[in-house]
Amino acid sequence: MNGTALKILIADDDAGDRKLIKRAIQQGGLECRCAETVSTEQALEMCGHSEFDCVIVDYRLPGEDGLAGISAMHARYPLLPIIMSTGQGDELVAADAIKRGASDYIPKADVNALTMRKMIENTMEKAALRRKVKQQADDLQNFARILVHDLRSPILSIMGFAHLVQEELCDGHKDAAIECSDRVIKATERMTRLIDTLRQYNHAGAQVAFVRVDMNAVLVETLANLDSLLHSSGTVVTADPLPSVMGDAPQLSQLLQNLIENGTKYCEEPVARIHIAAARAQDTWLFSVSDNGIGIPKEHFRKVFEPLKRLNGASKCEGTGLGLATCERIVERHGGRIWCESNEGQGTTFQFTLGAADAAIANPE
Repeated sequence: MNGTALKILIADDDAGDRKLIKRAIQQGGLECRCAETVSTEQALEMCGHSEFDCVIVDYRLPGEDGLAGISAMHARYPLLPIIMSTGQGDELVAADAIKRGASDYIPKADVNALTMRKMIENTMEKAALRRKVKQQADDLQNFARILVHDLRSPILSIMGFAHLVQEELCDGHKDAAIECSDRVIKATERMTRLIDTLRQYNHAGAQVAFVRVDMNAVLVETLANLDSLLHSSGTVVTADPLPSVMGDAPQLSQLLQNLIENGTKYCEEPVARIHIAAARAQDTWLFSVSDNGIGIPKEHFRKVFEPLKRLNGASKCEGTGLGLATCERIVERHGGRIWCESNEGQGTTFQFTLGAADAAIANPE
């Protein structure tokens, strides 16, 4: 477990059985807080008001049996781990419970400290796997939506301008054909950027081996990659001396690159200015990337990190809405977190944490 106390709901109309299950959980050494209820209706209501890590439901409950309760609970909260308990050791009941959405099943005669601990740990692992699978499925849907929506426009442009090139050449209009060819090139460049962005977002969640990384060297490489953009936009990037961290250099370079590009893109000042700094915070380093851009409304501080969420229309600032989402995936993959502080019209500071290279921090799973 991750060290945070689990919240477990026990739904059973027998006070003695609730006490038995609760005692077994506590004796198993799990750090948890148990809530109790006596009916399916109350269990559903409690789940609506509080977020539980696991629910243990009795097979026999007043008004509606536990199987129906599992069906209702799974329909409303599909990712909630559910364990069915029963006084009957009927394998058919167990199979039906699993079909209806239960993660596991235990006869009350088998309830003890060891079995409850193993069952809850296994159930939590299954739930984490389901959440991961769902996230991957959501990512695939997002990718499909991007590809269908964003690739359609440049493809149609390429087709249209290719026909125009053909017509203009047939009519002997060389200059017009060259102009159309330029537009074809720009459309293909846009497609390439989109494909690269999708690749970066997908790669940000990949397993990597962490090593000692000098962030000064990472910044040098990042600025070299952005040389053309910085030169054309006039963006000024400054930095304090940066520390060494535990991580993957290519991903950390992508992280800085996305934040610098973001500060350049969303700036209406004559010169975009971006400053990078770091401060020690126990076993981690707190990095900050500050810009003088248009800023972010407070209510959107979290939304900007969601895939495909863009606060400005594509007509004003071109992009896929995956840049900051990729940053979050990279930072979380490195065991840190990222957030922003901003005032509209006064710039934005993105802050993120990374493990210090001189601290004994294990690679996150």
